Amino acid sequence: MKARNIVFIVVLAIIITALVVMSALKGHMHTNNDNYVGNPGGNLYNGGLFCEHDGKVYFSNPSDSGFLYVMNSDESEPKKLAGVAVESINADDHRVYYALSGSSTGSGLGYIRKATGLFSIKNNGGDSLCYTQDAVGVAALVGNYIYYQHYDKSVGTYLDRIRIDKSDNVTLIPSMVIPASADSGYIYFAGVPVNNGTHTEGDMYLHMLDTRTGTETVLYEHQMYQPIYDNGYIYYLDLETRYQLHRYSPVTGEDIALTTERVDMFNVGGGMIYYQTDSSSPDAALKRMTTEGADREIVATGIYCDINMTSNFVYFHSYDSKVPMYHQSLRGGVNVMLFEP
Repeated sequence: MKARNIVFIVVLAIIITALVVMSALKGHMHTNNDNYVGNPGGNLYNGGLFCEHDGKVYFSNPSDSGFLYVMNSDESEPKKLAGVAVESINADDHRVYYALSGSSTGSGLGYIRKATGLFSIKNNGGDSLCYTQDAVGVAALVGNYIYYQHYDKSVGTYLDRIRIDKSDNVTLIPSMVIPASADSGYIYFAGVPVNNGTHTEGDMYLHMLDTRTGTETVLYEHQMYQPIYDNGYIYYLDLETRYQLHRYSPVTGEDIALTTERVDMFNVGGGMIYYQTDSSSPDAALKRMTTEGADREIVATGIYCDINMTSNFVYFHSYDSKVPMYHQSLRGGVNVMLFEP
């Protein structure tokens, strides 16, 4: 048999094997409801270091190099799932999805010792899938797709989408859109001004992306940052009033200021808002209030960030160090303690 024919047969066999494997993967991959959300927007804006699903909390363990762990929602029985530093954690009934944080090269088959990329594993560990090894920013699981900020050195950072079975990978919006906050099949985000070489185009208005049709619309012509959908309202930092925290109703159009002071970052959930006040102020502090703006109180003085929430706790750390991590009961009295799983 001629060498050319042997090469052809070998290549054909490789292609057939690859097609069979991909077909098997798709056949065994689960599906989610189109409205499913893998982690609340407030967590993803704050690094996505904690993600609660079905009584379990998947988290980046600050006590172990930021590696992926799981514990019960009451913080009992912590267990390592992957020896890689992670962020933008999302979860569904079967798998945990995450971006590598870039702070650790990790280990294990499939990682090829690169500290960037988008991956998933089974929710009890193992069976790693790699979606990309490029640098990834915020990533959000919505329905059966992961929407993620994809950095390419030749074009910059775009909003891409890939199906959980690794198919249908496309660019949706050619700008640095943050896909953190989603509800009922819609992603809410602030528009991103883009310089086309001669002038700047775009806005920082509230946009809404229909994930089923790909249709993008402007929902509210008001300049904002970090819009988070929660229980019928959009909470956001108002760029027109020096980063005051606002609450907007898409149904009634009502827009109210919840703070008069500048807010650097915040999270909302479970009827509570935790927020960091102006870091340049000598009175900077992590504070909390209800979503109605009532019962305001100081949680901790100083500057804190990466405010993540579960049904029972809120987690945060000092701005200048990821260790130690602190936690506090989501509701009830102020009782800040070290989080050392």
